[in-house]
Amino acid sequence: MSRKFALIALSLMLLVLIASCQSQGTSSGAAPKTPFLGGSTGLFIEFEKGSPPEEVTDRGTFDFNAIVKLRNDGEFDIRKDKVKVDLIGILPQDFDSSPEDLNDKSPADDLTAKKRDAEGNIVEGITSFVAFPNEAETFNFPGALQGNQEFTFRADVCYLYQTRAVATLCILKDLVNVRDDAICDPSQTKTMHSSGAPVHAANFKQSVVGKDKIGFSFDITHSSNGIIFKSGASDAPDADCPKGARERRSKEDRVKVTVNTGLSNLRCTGLDGGTTGHVTLVSGKRTVTCTQDLDPNRNDFEKPMEITLDYNYNDDKETKVLVKHLIDNS
Repeated sequence: MSRKFALIALSLMLLVLIASCQSQGTSSGAAPKTPFLGGSTGLFIEFEKGSPPEEVTDRGTFDFNAIVKLRNDGEFDIRKDKVKVDLIGILPQDFDSSPEDLNDKSPADDLTAKKRDAEGNIVEGITSFVAFPNEAETFNFPGALQGNQEFTFRADVCYLYQTRAVATLCILKDLVNVRDDAICDPSQTKTMHSSGAPVHAANFKQSVVGKDKIGFSFDITHSSNGIIFKSGASDAPDADCPKGARERRSKEDRVKVTVNTGLSNLRCTGLDGGTTGHVTLVSGKRTVTCTQDLDPNRNDFEKPMEITLDYNYNDDKETKVLVKHLIDNS
């Protein structure tokens, strides 16, 4: 009987070893052929479990914090000073706090992006925290309610973000009479790869405009739940999501677009006649069209090109806190 069990154990060990070798072989032979992980998330936002708690009591009898957890699930590194978190939904005085304790807080750490190495292994983005009212103090409800009442705690997060996208241009010596064995098709829809972010560049299309000129277009799309705002004009803009209605209308859905083919004489409509400018998305979309002049003495080649999108992003997460009324028995 013991010999039978030994054979069974040996068989199981061999199966595990074979599976392990197969798994390692797949990993080593499956280096990624695309530049980005992709995805539609920038910062993932949530309240730490129990902070705030679901229920507290009035009359100053229950101290607590609200802790916001931030994780960078996109592919753009964010410096901690480029993230601003406000706690809204409550009157600070109602919870023994002040407005200064609830506004413009930054996480303790830089939020580095999710990354993938050359062999396809994924390194998760950094997680950091923001504590309200702060790490050394707590909330409580000092007043006395008439009965139980629910309050909204909303973390309102503004951060500066960037999307990168790449596509490949097809450039032939003769764009009009394309040979059957040409290295590429200058009039074919191309694949565009966009980095993980809430705003994407997609639907890249190339066309032949003349014997020495090509055209291409792409869409800027936004399908997540947050709000896009125009990024600052300086080389080091701050996170800026306006709160006033008029300023919000003037900056909402504005994205800075930079197109770089690595070739001279590129012109894009809507980008101040050049290669960089702000566009306004309508119903979450905007199409950008460009023309590229080519060297008449060129050969056949494929040319990678880059698109960069810069913007501020405003997103939030909320939870409810039930303040329970304690009866005064005195």
